[in-house]
Amino acid sequence: MLGSSQSHQSLAGQIFSVLVGICLSAVVCGNLFFIIHYLDNTETRIFAASFLIAALTSLIVFSSHSLLNALQSRRAITLFPRLTWRWLTVFMVVLLTAYADKAAEQLSRKVMLIWLGSTPFILFSCALAIRYAAKVYYSNADNRRKAVMIWSNSATADLTTALRNSPLAAIDLIGFFDNRTETRPQADLKWMGTLEDAIEWLIDPETGKMRVDVVFVGLNNNEPPELGEVIEVLFDSTVTTYFVPEALIFGMPGIQLRELAGKPVLASVEPPFFGLAALPKRLLDFFGALTGILLLSPVMIAVAIGVKLSSPGPVLFRQVRYGIAGKPINVYKFRSMRAANRDAPVIQATVNDPRVTAFGSFIRRTSLDELPQLFNVLSGDMSLVGPRPHAVSHNELYRKLVSGYMFRHKVKPGITGWAQVNGLRGETETLEKMQKRVDYDLYYVQHWSFWLDIVIIWRTIKVLFGDKNAY
Repeated sequence: MLGSSQSHQSLAGQIFSVLVGICLSAVVCGNLFFIIHYLDNTETRIFAASFLIAALTSLIVFSSHSLLNALQSRRAITLFPRLTWRWLTVFMVVLLTAYADKAAEQLSRKVMLIWLGSTPFILFSCALAIRYAAKVYYSNADNRRKAVMIWSNSATADLTTALRNSPLAAIDLIGFFDNRTETRPQADLKWMGTLEDAIEWLIDPETGKMRVDVVFVGLNNNEPPELGEVIEVLFDSTVTTYFVPEALIFGMPGIQLRELAGKPVLASVEPPFFGLAALPKRLLDFFGALTGILLLSPVMIAVAIGVKLSSPGPVLFRQVRYGIAGKPINVYKFRSMRAANRDAPVIQATVNDPRVTAFGSFIRRTSLDELPQLFNVLSGDMSLVGPRPHAVSHNELYRKLVSGYMFRHKVKPGITGWAQVNGLRGETETLEKMQKRVDYDLYYVQHWSFWLDIVIIWRTIKVLFGDKNAY
């Protein structure tokens, strides 16, 4: 298999990741060599250190599991931003190294600028060539594996869809066995019989060999006795068997495979920011918030004046919210409602809410009321991107009603989030809306990447002035 959409990558996927890294590293260095010799005629020895740093950094940056997943995606265009971001990382490392070594002045600006601008497009072309070559290779039936699904659940349904959307996974699902009559999994997969039929079908009576190369076995809370017999047959064979547990079998959502001390374990919504892994996120938050405060300070002063003139009361509204690990934090906003008693119950704003002032309606609609939270980000209580913090009273209510609600507190709350840029902002008048918002929050926790944060920030900027869900 070329790669895996799961967090734990197969050996074949790891090898392919390294090969892709080597190819793209060669492209980076080859492009620099071409520019030096044919476009600038600069002496190569001046760039010797740059070649070495670029080669090593590219190998590390481009030997990426997430990049391999993008290579498998049906939408090839998703490769370009991922490659561009990684290339900018390589370029900055080369530039900073040259500066630290006091060699930056010797490097030709013309060469560096051409190298910076042309490399993303050459990398993209190379990645498309690798993708095409892999498709040609795996189009041969001898290089693909046949598989069946035995005993299905919601996780096997998701896996079926994912395999079909990853043509380079090199696995062809031909059907599934299940005792239940309804169609499972929900992906138009052919039903091939019951578990008893599977015991007879798996081994070809004429050759004595397994009919498939891979078997996926679904696990849930209600497994029939026949499943044990099927597993015994698989145990006495050379077929590759994958067990696909349903998350709710453990009573928790988001079960993922992880590795601790070299041993595989199952984790439920593991926080993505731990130890050194938290550094890129914190750097983005700190410098992003600092830049935002400096650039938007005139706007914040104007909003503060507008709030003061709109109605009596303080300029800022402070409310206790849950932060990371459920610890209480003070979150600041520009006041958009008429001042109320501190002990008054927290009620979400609704359409035409009489408590909202005219100026308050404007700053809520444009999200200008959220700007003071940049100081929360700067202090480390919040992040630029993360699940939006809810009022404490809402947390205590919904943690009892919405599955996996408190897992959203495994990361810092954010000024904006994955749920908000997908239209789930403002009032959550139904339990279904809150469940959907939490589902998006959990997706963010499980699939965080530096690039995902950049995408969310960009999409937030685009919708700031067109959001009809803010009252």
